[in-house]
Amino acid sequence: ANGADGDSSILSLNASRIELNSTSTAELRLNVETNLIFDVSGDDGVVNLRDDLSISGDLTVGGAFETTGATSLATASGAVNIASSGAVTTIKGTLNVDEAVTLDSTLKVTGATDITGATKITGTFDVTSNTKITGTLDVTGDTSVSSFDSSGATSLATTSGAVNIASSGAVTTIKG
Repeated sequence: ANGADGDSSILSLNASRIELNSTSTAELRLNVETNLIFDVSGDDGVVNLRDDLSISGDLTVGGAFETTGATSLATASGAVNIASSGAVTTIKGTLNVDEAVTLDSTLKVTGATDITGATKITGTFDVTSNTKITGTLDVTGDTSVSSFDSSGATSLATTSGAVNIASSGAVTTIKG
C-alpha cells in the first residue's frame, strides 16, 4: 500500500488492531486517542527505544525494570513509592539524599556510622556497647551514672554547684 506521499514504505491504516511481523528493524509510529496495548515479542524479547519515552498516566511493569545511565523519577513533583509496605527494598551503591529525611520506623545500621554536624536526639538514647567520645561531652540537666571510670584529670562542677558523692549513710571510699 502506498502512503499519502507515494512512499511505498508508509502504510496508513484506520483499524483497531494492527499486527506487524518483521524479521529486521521495524518502525511503528502510533497516534492513539483511546487505549493502547503495546505487546512486543521476539526471540530476545528486547524492545529498544531510540528517543525519549514520555508517559502521562500510570505505568505498570510486570517484571524487572532496569535502566542504564541516570534515571530521574517525579522530576516535576509528586511522591515516589518504592515497593510496598512490608517489602524489602535494597539499594546497591551509595545513597545520597539532598534534603531532609523522615523515617517512620526503626533505623538499623550495620557497620560504621559517620555523622557530621549537629545531631539532636529527642527521647531516650540507649547505648548497649562500649562508646568512645574523643571530644568534650557536655551534659545539661541531671545525670545518673551507675558506674563511672575515668582516666586522666576529671573535674566536677567546675563553674559552681554542689557535688554529692553517694547518699547520706552510704560508705564512700577515696583511694589515693
